[in-house]
Amino acid sequence: MLTYKTECASKDNYDRTFPDVTVSALVDGRNELSVTTSTALAGAIASVKVNEKEFISSGGHGAAFQYAFHAWKDGQEASECYNPTQAGARRDDDGKPPPYHGPSTSALYTMAKSGASIRTEQRPAMFMTLKDTQPGWGGCRPADRQPARVPYTMGLSPYWLKTKIEMAPDHDAEGLENVFRAAATITSEDEPYDHFSSAFVAYLQPDFTKVFSYSPRLGRLSEQPAQSHTSKDPMVRCTADGDYCLGMYVKPDVQGDEAYYYTMSRPPMDYNGHFAENTIQVTSPSGAMDEGNERNYETYVVVGNKSRVESTMTQLHEAFQ
Repeated sequence: MLTYKTECASKDNYDRTFPDVTVSALVDGRNELSVTTSTALAGAIASVKVNEKEFISSGGHGAAFQYAFHAWKDGQEASECYNPTQAGARRDDDGKPPPYHGPSTSALYTMAKSGASIRTEQRPAMFMTLKDTQPGWGGCRPADRQPARVPYTMGLSPYWLKTKIEMAPDHDAEGLENVFRAAATITSEDEPYDHFSSAFVAYLQPDFTKVFSYSPRLGRLSEQPAQSHTSKDPMVRCTADGDYCLGMYVKPDVQGDEAYYYTMSRPPMDYNGHFAENTIQVTSPSGAMDEGNERNYETYVVVGNKSRVESTMTQLHEAFQ
């Protein structure tokens, strides 16, 4: 299992040094929920724990729990070769042993704790940088999508990302200690693109094999295919026994008509490396993006056993619909 260990991970980012940051909340007076953001992953979430149970498979700069983006023009499609990625670049893992927690190409400027919240500011790397000599997914080449100028030549993207993690009692999901709120704003310093999309994606440990969707109308979870599933309803991943689950909930007015939830499982392969992926994400397409434009994102992450996550989803929906 690729489990994050803060004592083994880099704390350096360019000429700056940051300690990792952890916030926690006591659930039901006895269970500690903790979230850790990592300097090695440029402020991305490296760990979500309930007591000693780790949820996140933190297998390098393309995994963990983070934001990733795509921009493309009419006649093109989303490409890994134009893929600003919060945690860092693919090359950050080259020549290193798993779990790949050396320094990140993404430039981290702020990672600070206040109360039960963490705030970060960073310039995401391009997952495929101009110096990456291997083709990306589908055979793409970074030079076909990225101009040979700063910040691309530094491996960075022309976007500015600000994130916030809020645990109880800092978030607005009153009384729900098993929830944390994840919010982000991305601002473009790039030329116009006809299409822009984001994914807030959690790579979960291999034992999170069960997939469920939550029906707001029925107020309950329904099992879905494990390999992949797309839904307009909130999604949940659980261990086989249902003792540990992680779900994502987006307010209906934030989700709108375009955002959707997506889960995926696949076995290890040459492309994704050394671990089985069990992912859950919110994907948010947002149309055109121009210099100076910004996009805002908000997701409530719910943890607990299956019945607790189900009832919490109901409480969130009743509060926010």
